[in-house]
Amino acid sequence: MNLHWRLYPFEDFLDTQKALGMKSIELWAGSPHFLLGWEGYQDCAPVKKAIEERGLKISALLIESVSYPFTLCCAVPEVWEKSVSYFKNGVRAAKELGAPIAVISCAGGLYDKGKDFARAQALKALKEIAGTAEEEGVMLAVETLTPDQSFVINTLDELKALIFEVKSPNVKACLDICSARTAGETIDQWFDAFGDDLVHIHFTDGRPGGRLVWGEGLHPLDEYLEVLEKRGYKGALGLNINVRGNWFDPSLLDEKLGFTGKEHVPDNYWFAPGEADRANLRALAPYISE
Repeated sequence: MNLHWRLYPFEDFLDTQKALGMKSIELWAGSPHFLLGWEGYQDCAPVKKAIEERGLKISALLIESVSYPFTLCCAVPEVWEKSVSYFKNGVRAAKELGAPIAVISCAGGLYDKGKDFARAQALKALKEIAGTAEEEGVMLAVETLTPDQSFVINTLDELKALIFEVKSPNVKACLDICSARTAGETIDQWFDAFGDDLVHIHFTDGRPGGRLVWGEGLHPLDEYLEVLEKRGYKGALGLNINVRGNWFDPSLLDEKLGFTGKEHVPDNYWFAPGEADRANLRALAPYISE
């Protein structure tokens, strides 16, 4: 994924993925790499051409909803309506770019309104966006978030109930490893809950959060890959590394969680994204086969 490449040109990201031998990417549809808004989105043809010229394809498109002002759970009617338009445009862009999946999350929500209100806003929005997904033939993959990102949908039980209420064949589940581990959940539990409706995975190391390069956290990579093989998972693994450092990962300083150490790094992957990707590949290389 190009999320941690946001300080570098999109072409640099693509060139690095080609050099590393990647076959597909998850596209973070955020500025400056991709312009997506409530009124429209940039011409997809040059973006798709640049990706395909390097022998790559898009496995999924991530519609940014955590650091942007557009959220499913917005309490302000005008902003909520524009947010729905924004996410619908993300689905349409995914279709034009050839991405079969659009990843979405229930960020936002005001604490004074409470969780029930924020969830109701998300449910109402998802029902509308699902209609566009059905029209465009794109799968919506909804993920959980850690409590520091959103207080609305943090567990697989909450997500399962939400998806059930949407009642759309095009709304499925995305497993974010760090969010699940933070909630004390296992990959097996996610497959038990969703089965084949688990269509995408954000696959990163963590402590338990942080979305780290593999080898920098404490997640059991061997165990995770064994479970994925046992369960017959054929979908993509999105390497959505983002930031690192104790100032962005409070779990590093909370020894009660049992995941922590004293060490931390004060920088993040944004400043050396290519090295982060190469480090990830070195950790995963022993498990990769053609």
